[in-house]
Amino acid sequence: MRAHVRPALLAAGWAASAALALVAPGNLVMRLAFGKFDDPALARQSLLAVLGVLLALATVRHGSRTSARARVSRDGGTVRPAPWARAATWTAAAVPVLGFSVPHLLWGVGVPLGVGGGSRAGLAELGGSAVFWVLLVAGPVLGGLLTLGLISRWGQVVPERVPFAGGRRVPRALAVVPAAAVGLLVGQYGAMMTTCLAFGVTRTCAPGGGAGILDGSWGFAATYPVFLLWGTSLLAAAVGYLDTTDRSPLLRTCASSSPNSAGCVLRPVCPPGKCTNDVPSRSARKAAGR
Repeated sequence: MRAHVRPALLAAGWAASAALALVAPGNLVMRLAFGKFDDPALARQSLLAVLGVLLALATVRHGSRTSARARVSRDGGTVRPAPWARAATWTAAAVPVLGFSVPHLLWGVGVPLGVGGGSRAGLAELGGSAVFWVLLVAGPVLGGLLTLGLISRWGQVVPERVPFAGGRRVPRALAVVPAAAVGLLVGQYGAMMTTCLAFGVTRTCAPGGGAGILDGSWGFAATYPVFLLWGTSLLAAAVGYLDTTDRSPLLRTCASSSPNSAGCVLRPVCPPGKCTNDVPSRSARKAAGR
């Protein structure tokens, strides 16, 4: 494949995936949150989101199979993620903490950062609900710590000190599905409300006149772009984990053994025909095992 064709295909794939999965479904998250399961538009919105996810998976697969980047092994038999995957994961971990937990912590202790008008009275009423504020502040922090597992050693192989499961590989679905689900829900909501905010139609988007809290309160309005950035970066982090684990011969050929065993050796990977010492293909490994 020509050098300029691959980036163009990947860019087109990611752009189309984002449009289908985040923008096209519109207010899908709001319909689900408010139990509008009998709405005729729900099936169409869900189908668009599914198509976006499938296209993203196909784009990940194409990018992994056509990349010439060599793997970099780490202690314990894990693989070091690509720089873009690490950047996306750190962003996905930091954005909810800085953009959501910190403002809510300030609001919870009585500092009305970016809150004006009648919205301050609402904050005062919630001031006595300690559990409410703890959940709002601690939830994103815990989520951010778990997100870092997508680029950590313990996100690929269970640490040896963990009883019964130590040394085993982490199932890819266990790491990717929760991250992708949260990224889709948060990203769709952020995309919808950010668009409504940009065009000045938040009162139409928010049900029950809930947009009234935005009057003179830039702190509340700023949470919508935070959701959008959080969702997109979390989806990118999930893609990075798929890319990292798909490249790892450890996770493909040593799934049933300890990562420290003698047979688990990480080697550079190249596209078919580009290396003289290629890692055996999946079909070749199957044939050898017969």
